[in-house]
Amino acid sequence: MKFLIVSDREYKKTSRGIDIITTWLAEKGHFVDHLVFFRRIKKKPDSQINANIRQFYYFSTLKPYICKLQFLFPVFFLKAFFSNIIKKQKSLNYDEYDYVILESGYPVFLSLKIKNKIIYRQSDPASISFNSNRNYYKKLEKELIERAEFVTSALEEKYYPKEFKNKFYFWHSGYIPLGKLSCAENEKSIIIMGGDIDWGLINKLAGFYSKYHFNVIGIKKLFEIRKRKNVTVNGYINYEKYKRMLSAAHAVIIPFSDRYVNLLKHVYFTAKILVSMDAGKPILLRAYGDIVNSDPDKKLYVYNTHKEALSHFKDIINKVENGEMNNIVSKETQGFLLTQISENRIKELDKIFCKFI
Repeated sequence: MKFLIVSDREYKKTSRGIDIITTWLAEKGHFVDHLVFFRRIKKKPDSQINANIRQFYYFSTLKPYICKLQFLFPVFFLKAFFSNIIKKQKSLNYDEYDYVILESGYPVFLSLKIKNKIIYRQSDPASISFNSNRNYYKKLEKELIERAEFVTSALEEKYYPKEFKNKFYFWHSGYIPLGKLSCAENEKSIIIMGGDIDWGLINKLAGFYSKYHFNVIGIKKLFEIRKRKNVTVNGYINYEKYKRMLSAAHAVIIPFSDRYVNLLKHVYFTAKILVSMDAGKPILLRAYGDIVNSDPDKKLYVYNTHKEALSHFKDIINKVENGEMNNIVSKETQGFLLTQISENRIKELDKIFCKFI
């Protein structure tokens, strides 16, 4: 069978749900075209990843579309914008695909233009995926769910829309184990990760712990934080560099902002947390969803306020500097992580997809 998979990011063999589905289908012998649907990238040529996976791009010659400015534009402008991008693509013939799999986010716009059988991969609901015009996106997502053959969702069953509950299958992607980390220099470094983060807390921690270097990964907004010599905003980095930085780090901080915590109330353990556990690093985490209590065995320190965060972080640093905190992962935590490995999550795809394809 032939599948078109649409995501707003390039395909790589990672623990992202849509990447795992792409890899799984190809390994099952299906042919997969992976379409990067309008991300702010320079125009790139199609590429053949392997015998069964081809990657290509939708590119717009219009000025980059800034998500946070969407509130300035009426809905008809958004429709016209994405229709223009889709219309310009002449090389794609949707009729040749048995199924189109759309990931949550911008790819939902394609549901307006295609008549194929659709599978929806809901990594995040529309209430999280978009910062502006959210009501319109939620309406669009609802129409997509109504059309879809089925939905694989990272949300738990209690959060499914009642009218479409029979279409939903819970499937979170888990994580890919790091393997053996290389020995890193004994530098005093801290890793910071996580969507929309609390820069106020980072400022406090960087000020109080000036001897430590704070590496922010996955964020590019330099204007969000006061200039501090011990804070580096790295943006998105490749996997090997990420492993080296994680190996060197004394701790990991995942400081979700108040706004983001409210959006994450339906979300399970993220891969960022699971990978940090796998590395044996202590994790300072803002409480979200059902994750509200600290777990010493998992080296998980959960906070709600800055005061709690500062207290937990002081405890972490004291234990690290006194040699009481190492990178050993307990047997109980290893057992928990084993159930979260992507390899085990993949087995569940067989059960879900075989009902339809």
